[in-house]
Amino acid sequence: MTVLYERTDGFVYRHVAGEHLLVALRRDRTAPMFMLTPTAGFLWEQLARPSSVETLAESLAAEYEVSREVATADVAAWLEQLQSLGAVAIHGGSR
Repeated sequence: MTVLYERTDGFVYRHVAGEHLLVALRRDRTAPMFMLTPTAGFLWEQLARPSSVETLAESLAAEYEVSREVATADVAAWLEQLQSLGAVAIHGGSR
């Protein structure tokens, strides 16, 4: 079974004045706001629907002209960071 990641409802993404921001909606967070790179903002938008690492890496490779291998490693590391924040949920098989 494919592992799918999707955004949780505890964060919102905003692109304000050229900055990509991930904002926690609950006040119990140590850091309520996180700056994202444009690439991370692109990936966050891709998570509007449940997506696998492979699907996200394919989109990233196509959009930013990086190798599939680099994109896969970058996406996996990024998703781990988001998971530690509680910003993404995992559905399906094991990681």
